[in-house]
Amino acid sequence: MNFPEPRSRVYFYFGRGSKEDVFDFKGKYDVRAGYQQMISAIRNRGDHLPTAFFIANDPMAIGSLKALHENNIRVPEQVSLIGFNDVSVSQYTVPALSTVKVYTEVMGEEGVALLLERINSREIPKKVRLGTKLAIRESSK
Repeated sequence: MNFPEPRSRVYFYFGRGSKEDVFDFKGKYDVRAGYQQMISAIRNRGDHLPTAFFIANDPMAIGSLKALHENNIRVPEQVSLIGFNDVSVSQYTVPALSTVKVYTEVMGEEGVALLLERINSREIPKKVRLGTKLAIRESSK
């Protein structure tokens, strides 16, 4: 299967093992795309929306939240939303957006450290895994 963006591949394979239906809405990774994709989901699925959406990033989740609100779909009572990145505005949406926090500062520090190691003679590639943290707020139950 051909994926236009690496994140699409990750989300596709992450959901494949699920017993629930997986819906993959494609587009850009911005607020407008999140809004438009949720409007599309509402039109296509009607009263049969999934009970939860894990959305690729917080701006898209914020756009999705607006689309749900405009269509009188209550979050989290009818649909739960979880974003990704924990942008600062996420805690100020109504309802406050649940999200996965990515420690980007640590990611940058580790990237620089890896680069310096390679410059200073390390020849063997090194893999680094950094943790994330789920911030449960009002948009999910």
